[in-house]
Order: sequence, then C-alpha cells, then structure tokens
Amino acid sequence: MARGRRKVNTDTMDAKIEQQKAVLEKAKAKYEAEKEVLADLIKLRNEMRKDELMEAVLKSEHSYTEIMAFIKGETEE
Repeated sequence: MARGRRKVNTDTMDAKIEQQKAVLEKAKAKYEAEKEVLADLIKLRNEMRKDELMEAVLKSEHSYTEIMAFIKGETEE
C-alpha cells in the first residue's frame, strides 16, 4: 500500500500561514531591538575613543600640526 500525502484543508493551511507570519513578526521585532542596542554600544564606544584621543592630544608634547601630520601619514622633508 503506497503512502500518499496527507490532505490538509485550506483553513488549516491559512491558520498555519498566519501563525508563521506572527512568529516572523516577533523575530523581526527582536532583531530590530537588538540592532538598536548594537548601534547604541557602537556609538558609546566611539565617544569613549574620541574622549581618549582628545585627552592624549592635550597631554602630548607635540603640536596639533605635528599630530595631524602624523595621523595623515605626512613625512617631514
């Protein structure tokens, strides 16, 4: 006896489709929230680096022009 595909009515299939849409929407909302957290963390890290860099520049014995030339890779000739 051959096994055939189980018949599913369209109402059952529609319910499964709606259920999967809900699952997908929930996952999308979680993804968007996590993406926002990541963006905030990156922004905070960049602000901390900027502050650290400014503090190093202020404490440096080199002039602003010397520091900028170094950062840009310009060599003294």
